Amino acid sequence: MVDVKNILDVEKFVLACNDILTGKFLDINKKLDKFLSVMTQSEDILDLLSECLENFDEETEFAKAFSVDRKTGSIKVAIPSDDKKKLALSVTIFNDIINEKLNANQFLETYFQDKKLTPTQNFLEKIIKPYRDTICKIFGLDTNITADDIKRQIESERLLQKEEEQRVEEEQFPHLNELLDEVVKVGNQILAILKFEKKRTDNLDDVEFIVNSIFQACEKRDLMVINGLVIGLNYTSKKFKNIRHLVNDLNNLIYDYYEFLAGESEEE
Repeated sequence: MVDVKNILDVEKFVLACNDILTGKFLDINKKLDKFLSVMTQSEDILDLLSECLENFDEETEFAKAFSVDRKTGSIKVAIPSDDKKKLALSVTIFNDIINEKLNANQFLETYFQDKKLTPTQNFLEKIIKPYRDTICKIFGLDTNITADDIKRQIESERLLQKEEEQRVEEEQFPHLNELLDEVVKVGNQILAILKFEKKRTDNLDDVEFIVNSIFQACEKRDLMVINGLVIGLNYTSKKFKNIRHLVNDLNNLIYDYYEFLAGESEEE
């Protein structure tokens, strides 16, 4: 089964195909280089091509697909109808052009002359477009995908992932939101009382720092860190009798919640 990231990598490659099909094609080598660079970022496409290239006879298949009649000079281009051979032949042509094993201009001028299209346009129509369409067919994708489509899908997947994380968290830590709200409420009460302290001291700074760190841990929903900070607060706040009861409230909140989790675990 293809995971979300891999599907997105395939979609980005389809987007690169569309870009090469609709954009200006001034330098075929540079275009193909960028095109292949995006393609190699997809593990699924690479796995597919590896399968297609297994036992693929490039020389024989190339000769079947591209030929020139010696007597008449007529050109024959017959791209394989079989998907695997089509992909294998196409990707070997791309690689041969990039590696200068095949002269791009000579190849296009020889086999892609057309009355209505330039050799480059004909190459796009007969090689790049079928290559894209085959990839889309195999992965069940729309050939007309856009950058906005991919952005929307990424946002949708992030939302689904967040919802799944929240679901898992709720199973592990039921009613965590209520606990965090209470911890923040008590923390704010502590800071409010400390504002009436007439003299700034290092000890006061430490207490305020720990309380603010507790707030940050609450935002991250990290119960273990919250617990550790509350333990530290017990020691740093000893000189402030006016907040002792609130610190005790924090201790009780954490203790009661862990007791609640323990009870839930025993019921399971």
